[in-house]
Amino acid sequence: MGLLRWPLRRSRDPYWDAFVNRPLADPANVITEAIRHAPEGRIFPARSELPEPARLLNDLDQLVAFLGGSAIGVARTETAFLRPGDDSGASPDPAELAEDLPFTVVIAVHAEHHPDKAKGMAGQHVLHESASVNFSIAAYIRELGYRATVRPVDSAAAAKAAGLEPGRGEYVGDAVLTDLPLPTGRPGA
Repeated sequence: MGLLRWPLRRSRDPYWDAFVNRPLADPANVITEAIRHAPEGRIFPARSELPEPARLLNDLDQLVAFLGGSAIGVARTETAFLRPGDDSGASPDPAELAEDLPFTVVIAVHAEHHPDKAKGMAGQHVLHESASVNFSIAAYIRELGYRATVRPVDSAAAAKAAGLEPGRGEYVGDAVLTDLPLPTGRPGA
């Protein structure tokens, strides 16, 4: 019976309410921006031998799950869902970016509290999880010898193009743009 009452107590706890809803006084208290602005590593000079594309996507799906993601999908990179980043002055032209990095890897993470609605630490933690998983997947792809970068996207459009339908309890943030030859869609689809 105690476990059933815990969520009810938590919802009326002013400290919990502040954790979920009170906007951060200092954005430096969340690691998300540090991850987003971390320098990208180098691309491994020799490309790895890859399995067939469907197997490669299944392997990435398992890695995403290991890192804390809940779903992965791949779409062709479209200029329509690319968004300028903080470094938009130094960013390549969207058409050039779409040509150079033709695949967009979209990753959903579990989100008990959506960051647009929960401005406190709980909602902002979802942004950290998303940034961390995307950063790790991009780094892994570069270690395979392919280009990969994390970029802001219209997450709803990119997710739809990748065959993802993030529902309640999932969040899609930035995406990984890459030249790693992947099939479009979801693993096993």
